Amino acid sequence: MPITNDPEVAAYLKSMESKSDRIEAQMTALIKRYKALASEREDQKIELQKLRADLKKAAARIRYIEDIPGKRVPYFMQFQINIPGPATPTTSVAGQRLTNPQQVSQDGPFVCTTYLSAFLMKTYSLGPYGDSDAGRPDDPAAGSELITPLTGRWRPVASTADPFSGSYIGARVGNINLTDAQVPQTFRPGIVDFLFEIQDQGVDRMRQNNIPIPSRYLFSEFDRPLYLPVSDFFERGSTILFAATLTRELGFAEVNWAALPNDFAEGTAEPPPDPSASGEVGRLAVSIGGTLYFTMLGYKILQAQSPAV
Repeated sequence: MPITNDPEVAAYLKSMESKSDRIEAQMTALIKRYKALASEREDQKIELQKLRADLKKAAARIRYIEDIPGKRVPYFMQFQINIPGPATPTTSVAGQRLTNPQQVSQDGPFVCTTYLSAFLMKTYSLGPYGDSDAGRPDDPAAGSELITPLTGRWRPVASTADPFSGSYIGARVGNINLTDAQVPQTFRPGIVDFLFEIQDQGVDRMRQNNIPIPSRYLFSEFDRPLYLPVSDFFERGSTILFAATLTRELGFAEVNWAALPNDFAEGTAEPPPDPSASGEVGRLAVSIGGTLYFTMLGYKILQAQSPAV
């Protein structure tokens, strides 16, 4: 019998033919997938080339703050520092470095064009003194804030703005010569003098060298603000630190604790009466503190949350 007519040989040849068909189908599928992947890779390569070109164009385009895309809106970056009033005449606030950090929100970068500052005055008790016969033992504890005629007044941030030089305030001064009149050198209460620093903590960059900036620069004729030579830029999420170092004491003042009668005589040996008592009036020595406000005025560039190109 011929070998081709052998059933076993025929079955074997049949299986080999089927296996060859499967291998051919698999190779065809692999080749098709390879071509698809190659095409995708080529598309990605083209996309990357386009992206590089776009980035290059953007880098060439955004050279100035004005080129940054986004909506401009006015913005006040506010800093606030509380300055306590001394509890005793020996307490010193001069030389203290007080800081306040503020973070730029994530809705866009902040551009600063101007510096502003103001001081809101507060008054504090020096504490009770004496006994009920020769003093006011019921006065508020030392360091307690008092509401007086000086409370809530806005005062300058440099003493050169509000001089009261060569004057003496007091009762029964009478006629004095010019030399004696020039001895006292006083200033009206509630003026704060300080040195300030500004730092972008996100990039560890200060806006001055190692010498802080005098508050005198923040105050010029007719309350003009300090305009920056160029706009200052702070990226979204940046932390801006404002630091103020006080250069002198804010001092003390004597105020009406209640309305005074017309015939009230200052300088007497007896202490003022207790103003909290019914029908009584009096004067009170207070220490001065307050809230120092510093403002970086400019505008925000409102953008989407993802970085804009």
